[in-house]
Amino acid sequence: MASPPPQPILRFGPFEVDVCAGELRRNGTNVHIQDKPLRLLEVLATRHGKLVSREELHKALWPGQTFVEYEDGLNTAVRKLRETLSDRPGKPRFIETVPRRGYRFIAPVQEVFDAQPAGLKADSDLEPTSAPVKLGLAVPERRQTFRRVIVPVLAIVVTVSTCVAWINFRARPQPSMGIAMLAVLPFQNLTGDAGEEYVSDGFTEEIITQLGRLNREQLRVIARTSMMTYKGSHKPIKEIARELGVNYVLEGSIRKTGDGLRVTAQLIRADDQTHLWAREYDRPLGDLVKVQSEVAEAVAQEIQVRLSPEVQETLAGATPVDTEVYRAYLKGRFFWNKRSRDGLNMAISFFEQAVQRNPNYAPAYAGLADTYNALVFYGFLSSPEGIPKAKAAATKAVELDGSRAEGHASLGYVYFMWEWNWAAAEREFQRAIELDGNYVPAYQWYALYLAAMGRGPESLVEIREARELDPFSLIVAAASGYVAYFARHNDQAVAESEAALQEDPDFMAAHAVLGLATEAQGNYAKAILEFQKALQLSDGRPTTYLDYLGHAYAISGNRPKAEKILTELNEKIKDGSTPDYRVATLVGLGEKDQALKDLEDGFEKGPYGFMWFKVDPRFDALRSDSRFEDLMRRVGLVKLTN
Repeated sequence: MASPPPQPILRFGPFEVDVCAGELRRNGTNVHIQDKPLRLLEVLATRHGKLVSREELHKALWPGQTFVEYEDGLNTAVRKLRETLSDRPGKPRFIETVPRRGYRFIAPVQEVFDAQPAGLKADSDLEPTSAPVKLGLAVPERRQTFRRVIVPVLAIVVTVSTCVAWINFRARPQPSMGIAMLAVLPFQNLTGDAGEEYVSDGFTEEIITQLGRLNREQLRVIARTSMMTYKGSHKPIKEIARELGVNYVLEGSIRKTGDGLRVTAQLIRADDQTHLWAREYDRPLGDLVKVQSEVAEAVAQEIQVRLSPEVQETLAGATPVDTEVYRAYLKGRFFWNKRSRDGLNMAISFFEQAVQRNPNYAPAYAGLADTYNALVFYGFLSSPEGIPKAKAAATKAVELDGSRAEGHASLGYVYFMWEWNWAAAEREFQRAIELDGNYVPAYQWYALYLAAMGRGPESLVEIREARELDPFSLIVAAASGYVAYFARHNDQAVAESEAALQEDPDFMAAHAVLGLATEAQGNYAKAILEFQKALQLSDGRPTTYLDYLGHAYAISGNRPKAEKILTELNEKIKDGSTPDYRVATLVGLGEKDQALKDLEDGFEKGPYGFMWFKVDPRFDALRSDSRFEDLMRRVGLVKLTN
């Protein structure tokens, strides 16, 4: 009689998982473990050495549930599994966390097969050594034959039915939608001049942009912010690819020649380290735009990405840019990425140099728009001065080159943050994503827009896109925390902000998100500490964070300190240098009439940060007031849900 099919056993360290029996054993002894942590272990161990994304775990363990429904459950399951395995997150032996992406089982796993199904006897044991007797009657030979033949067959059926799900899962390849993931390592500056760093950094950023515009359905490109964490890194390509979950890596360098620059680029397949393509380009600085298009087209050919006629025309039509214009633009982006007051002001000066030399250079106008938006957001520039400049620059960028995502995203930001033009904001964000499915700020800002509109599930989809494309971005992590906070999933918001702070303890925005979430949980002391830290790290004590702190003091019962914050806010508002945000502090102090008057004044003067009032829990005390409802209707927030 044929033996039943073998059972898979997964062994690692002192543990083994009997998948068919649903048991975890340590040195042969059963270990108590709940269902979800056990299933999580099965999924991770069967794909040991590979990144398993949070989305894949969602589908495997919580099919049919939304992200916000399973996220806390996944965190709990991971924690309980680690406790069972005595595994530490900081020094893992079994389960490695890949920040904001998923988990990887890092211990070696041995697959062995138990030829004997659990709970079933061998054929020889099923056959009696003598004629069985029941009530003194011998069992007929035909019944004995039945038992000898049918019982083992039933055993096989039972074994197959219990193992078929595991076998199918194990044999099923990793989900593939025909989408290749590509990482562009920061191009090395081999010019010998550290002052030329902006050239290699700028080239890296622009090549990522070019590649991101090729075909969203076939190619996704990791964003610049995450890739810059590998600048100067000596990690092997295979390790970087594993950390990012990519199929291909593009690397290269830039060095000086007699009268120009030499760009070297090579494309590497991650799984076997095969060099698929390599080339050198000797060009003047202004021709680097053309080189970026040529590299993008070569990469598309190598990994068989279909290019639409429009994209082919764009690549073919790339024209050299005046050397000084391009130099000024690259320096502008370099300083914009610093996000400090001084950095943003430097960015303005370089972008203005670019447009003065070439008034038709669209990317520089998009850079100006982004910089003015950031200056206003961080409170470094007054709204009346900064917002019109941001809108004018974004509008000009779209007029000059409507095929680039940056201008549309920047214009959408203006409509959303400052003008309450909700429909136009959504249109611009969607257009930016349509033009460049890898442009992370478009996903990030669109997610915040959707959260503000009360469209929580949709906002989670967009912010997950941003995180997948830019897994190491702290600002995207903070935005994810804000989205969770506005959806009132405070445990998730805490987890997001704490994860960001593990990477950078001085990241201001993450402290602010953590403060909001812990305040909503009722932990006022913790919230106050986080808001104080955010203010300590800020430049100029922006009114937004002061209002956070004032509200926390007020609802914690510390009225004197709340009133002191209110006095500081009043002084800042009086000189008109910052937005007049003090409503949360007034609400916390119980001064609802004054808070509503501030809102009415904000509506009349404009612009005002009304976008969060629909979803921010701090303003729940105003929702039953007819004046607040009327204001939300006039702003256009209420009718969106009617």
